[in-house]
Amino acid sequence: MPTIRVTVPRSAWSTEEKAAIVARMTDGLTAVAQASSKGDIRPYVTVHIEETAEGGYAMGGQVVG
Repeated sequence: MPTIRVTVPRSAWSTEEKAAIVARMTDGLTAVAQASSKGDIRPYVTVHIEETAEGGYAMGGQVVG
C-alpha cells in the first residue's frame, strides 16, 4: 500500500486545507504510478498528516513550531 507521510506544526492547516493537500498528493502519486504502467493505485494510496507538538521538529538546525 503506497503511503505518503506529511508532518506539520499543530494547527498549521485547516481541515479544508488538509483535504486539498491529501487530494493533490493522491493525484500526484497516482499519476506517477500510471505513467510507469503500475495501473490504478488510487484506492490503495494512504496519506498520513501528523501534527507535531510545539517544538516538535526542526528545519535548518532550528527548532520550529
